Amino acid sequence: MNRRTVPFSFDNSRGQILAGLLDLPAGTPLFYGVYAPCFTCTRESHAAHKVCRALSERGVAMLRFDHTGLGASEGDFAETSFSTRIGDIISACDALVKAHGAPKLLFGHSISGTAALAAAAQIPFLQAVATLGAPADPRHVIRGLRKTNDIAIENGMAKMTITGRTYAVKEAMVDDMETYDMTRAMAAVDKRLFIFHAPHDAIVPFRNAEEIRARAVCESEIIPLSESATHLLERGDADAAFIAETLAEWFALHLE
Repeated sequence: MNRRTVPFSFDNSRGQILAGLLDLPAGTPLFYGVYAPCFTCTRESHAAHKVCRALSERGVAMLRFDHTGLGASEGDFAETSFSTRIGDIISACDALVKAHGAPKLLFGHSISGTAALAAAAQIPFLQAVATLGAPADPRHVIRGLRKTNDIAIENGMAKMTITGRTYAVKEAMVDDMETYDMTRAMAAVDKRLFIFHAPHDAIVPFRNAEEIRARAVCESEIIPLSESATHLLERGDADAAFIAETLAEWFALHLE
């Protein structure tokens, strides 16, 4: 049987159906994992597709999904927040438990990497968490947008311009991102932590990886990608393969 990708949809905690894809390896999976795409990315983004495909080629079954209000998922993105993103990640893991088995790996890209760190303590069956280009704290995202004048708040709504596209969200999302206590969340993470980051990331600077490592109380490691790597892995086939191989080698020695 060849490697294949099949639809996998599930309900979030608010009763909305989230659209996912399950990348399955040839033969029986070694274990399952969940991949959460970046802030406004979908399950079909460059990084999601490349990383999950690379992991499936190494025997890992990976669920990648569209967050609430993005891609083919139900809901209104404007009504979401950092906390609802955490909830979506937990729902994805719970759905895999019911359908196939407890995921051992949680992988989050960009702000979803930050959300994965916040969610990890609430997902006891995980063995490892991996982040890719993650901000150390969600408030860093808002500060960055304010610095470049890419956010405007008026009448309870915030317009954010991200990679050239403008998204309208409730001001409550901004408030949630600026007040979420990541220090407290990180103190509860007891999984193995892999911090992948492009050395010259133009969107989330590399110092964020160093801040995540400094805050971690669990066993953790910063793993730089290639010098040419970008935040979104647009040309990152080799980087995706490197990420997958790094994780596969660790699980080969530590899989429970």
